[in-house]
Amino acid sequence: YLPQAGQAERFGLRQWRDGALALAAGGGVTALVYAVLTRPTASISDYFLRTTIPEGGGANAVNVIIVDYRGFDTLGEIAVFGIAGLVIHALLRGANPAPLTATPDGAVPPRSLMLATVMGALLPLAAAVSFYLFLRGHNVPGGGFIGGLVLVIGLVLQYVARGVRDADSQVGVDWHLWIGWGLIIAIATGVGAFAFGHPFLTSSTPYVDLPVVGKVPFASAMGFDTGVYLVVIGGAMLMLLMLARLGAARTEGR
Repeated sequence: YLPQAGQAERFGLRQWRDGALALAAGGGVTALVYAVLTRPTASISDYFLRTTIPEGGGANAVNVIIVDYRGFDTLGEIAVFGIAGLVIHALLRGANPAPLTATPDGAVPPRSLMLATVMGALLPLAAAVSFYLFLRGHNVPGGGFIGGLVLVIGLVLQYVARGVRDADSQVGVDWHLWIGWGLIIAIATGVGAFAFGHPFLTSSTPYVDLPVVGKVPFASAMGFDTGVYLVVIGGAMLMLLMLARLGAARTEGR
């Protein structure tokens, strides 16, 4: 919704000022990076790499840190992400944008039938890949964040291919509920540690004895990661769809 043309830039002292600020910022970041890279390599990272399997129950140190060692921080992050989606929805829900200038012949660009057909087949594949990344994240690269974003990409492509209104009628999901249930599941996982006399969000890695399969490790952090997964999908879809619906209303002149 920026103007079609901006004001002509003025040269002079302002240009020199902007150049000096850019050089100062770049030099400061360079000095900071140099200071970090030249520090001794010994850090707390060795502790994480050494204890992720015996204490966190997973071989993927990054995911174990996110959902276990610093799970309280991650809980705050997904809460902020969900709130951001709700705020954007509240701000844009009643917006009435100015319509775009119509084409001379008033024609509406046709939708691609091939794109719509391919995207219909792609959604189940994206959902399967998303769930696969989510399940494997505790031991290999993956997890709730990346798994949720993969599903978001598959869903957003449906709107690109079919248009906002047609895709809305087919998907028909209330993304507010995904945010709410995701936060409830994440918090409930943390509160569950109280029942065993442990602090909030303390993780455990019991083994579940399944028929035929045998004993399978099950990290309780998977419950927390489920909450992350749902909030990421719900928040991202709510934000993107509000912008898409606003754009659709503007194109239709409503």
